[in-house]
Amino acid sequence: MTTEQSKLNGDEKVISEPPEWSKKKLDEVASINLGQSPKGEYYNKDGNGPHFIQGSKNFGNKYPKLDRFCSKPKRQADEGDVLISVRAPVGPVNIAPEKICIGRGVTALKMYEGPNDYLYYFLKYFEDMWSQYADGTTFNSITKSDLQNLEIPYPPLKERNNIAYILNRIDDKIEVNNQINDIIEEMAQILFRSWFVEFEPYANFKDSEIGKVPDSFEVNLLEDVLSFQRGYSYSGDELIDEESDKDVLEGYPMVNLGNISPGGGYRPEKIKYCEGVPKDRYLVEPGDLVISHTDMTQDQDILGSPVIVPNLDQEPLLFSHHLYAIREVDLPKEYLYYYFLSRYFKPKAESFASGTTVLSFSSKIGLDVYIPIPPEEDLKRFVDVARPIFEVKENIRQENDNLTDLRNTLLPQLLTGEVRVNDISLDGLEVDSGV
Repeated sequence: MTTEQSKLNGDEKVISEPPEWSKKKLDEVASINLGQSPKGEYYNKDGNGPHFIQGSKNFGNKYPKLDRFCSKPKRQADEGDVLISVRAPVGPVNIAPEKICIGRGVTALKMYEGPNDYLYYFLKYFEDMWSQYADGTTFNSITKSDLQNLEIPYPPLKERNNIAYILNRIDDKIEVNNQINDIIEEMAQILFRSWFVEFEPYANFKDSEIGKVPDSFEVNLLEDVLSFQRGYSYSGDELIDEESDKDVLEGYPMVNLGNISPGGGYRPEKIKYCEGVPKDRYLVEPGDLVISHTDMTQDQDILGSPVIVPNLDQEPLLFSHHLYAIREVDLPKEYLYYYFLSRYFKPKAESFASGTTVLSFSSKIGLDVYIPIPPEEDLKRFVDVARPIFEVKENIRQENDNLTDLRNTLLPQLLTGEVRVNDISLDGLEVDSGV
């Protein structure tokens, strides 16, 4: 890599790769396919055309979550291509799980020789350096020229494949964990829908503000059973990031809009750190329930989506102004979590949201939205099933955090030749398959 790239690694000295490695410009070893956005009229969620991805919003640990299609794609990435976000936020990378349409926020890369995995891991290693690459200022976009001129350490093919193999073993376990998480999450949503939306276990019904409900249910306005507390409105100067001269350990973790997955759930890679501790009302504890009242796009994927605050082993925890913490409530958080994802709330949140670019709804939504409240024994039955699911999901999150730390420790060592493949015992790299 160039001297300039090496300095971005936090070390002024040039990293010397092993003598048998060469250095290549990225365009010498890989094709570069810039995305191009089709007209909005061709986007759909009906399965018409290939899946479509516009930017990094749907990026996962390694593979994106695809939920939109394009009937008339302009540019496509092949299955296995490396996808890099070239518009803010710049640098995140994923792998295309199938042939997909790519918008202008994404560029697809393909190695000329061998699998793409080594390239993926090099760009993963370089991901956080884009923000200060070249002239030291923040990048809002990555150009084709930036990619073409990026210098990549280039070991012999066998060593490239072995490096990727070691890192892939860790990522494969993370993906298995994510699949388990998706399956048990779907089970819980199906159960909630069956019992509390379609009312399958019940026989006798009455009319209510939300239609027919079981005789034993109450139906209340949402504001009568809980309150919304808006989070902390921070300034850019309070954030501790790559442009700050402070360490994240000097700040406090802040759950924010970037931590909300489309359809609910926690995204660990988007955590922010903020210096100073604001008032108590802006603090949350592990296990608290928060929801997004904002979506930075018109897609409404994030709007109204809930997340259970994870245990990050750091206190206090803040939450940002794009979120509401759920306060003054006696109902179980497990029931409320799936209520916010249900037809009782999510479509209402979307219809209440306003804004031409950024969508948001106010806490007054509680004056117009109703919530069905089952008898206490039925709530307990649901919680007895749902709470262990949340515990498994938290265990998965913690294991994935540990695996990610392991991968991120090995990544720079392997990609610079500081640690060679032969220095690592693959037998010692076993990853426990149990969760």
